[in-house]
Amino acid sequence: MGFSVCIFTSLFIFPMWASDELHYSVASKFENLACCIEGCLEEYFRIIEEKENQPVANFNSCKSVLHSKSNEESMANFARWEPWHGKFGLSYPWDKYLQIGEVLRELAATILSLKGCLRSPRQPSSSLRQSIKEPCEMVGSSLAWTLKELGESTKNMKRCRPKASIAPKLQSMKLELSLVTSPSKLGRQGNGEGLAISSFVFS
Repeated sequence: MGFSVCIFTSLFIFPMWASDELHYSVASKFENLACCIEGCLEEYFRIIEEKENQPVANFNSCKSVLHSKSNEESMANFARWEPWHGKFGLSYPWDKYLQIGEVLRELAATILSLKGCLRSPRQPSSSLRQSIKEPCEMVGSSLAWTLKELGESTKNMKRCRPKASIAPKLQSMKLELSLVTSPSKLGRQGNGEGLAISSFVFS
């Protein structure tokens, strides 16, 4: 009797579906990575005097994304056996969530590589750093916006904004990066400063 009550409660009163957990977990990762990117840029361009009194960028969310593969695979396996509920049908493409998770882990690894640039003793001068601040912040904010937009559309299970509204931002990001690392901008700098800037941008 107790077992029956437990099963009834779990299925119909307070159900805890692996499919829901996987869905919201993947959707939240977009937001987490976007916040990491914004935090990295904020720390990199913060004035040296301010850095002593301000917290450093938090990479914990990136690390959690990077180590989420086994958990996502387990939830996807459970989700395939769950009954039809909500918007999750019997033939729901759970493999797509695993593919998205793999791409997000690659992005998390790239963001984590910025940690070495932020902590490196080889840093460019303040004047050079300020000269690339605007284009780098533009690229970072555009990337963060795109991630948040994708995360929101995933969470609400709705189509993202039309490609026509996102593609120009991606093209603009590509152009800005090419301008930041152009030989005309870095060629006049010493090898150390040029390398420090390039390391941050290409990470």
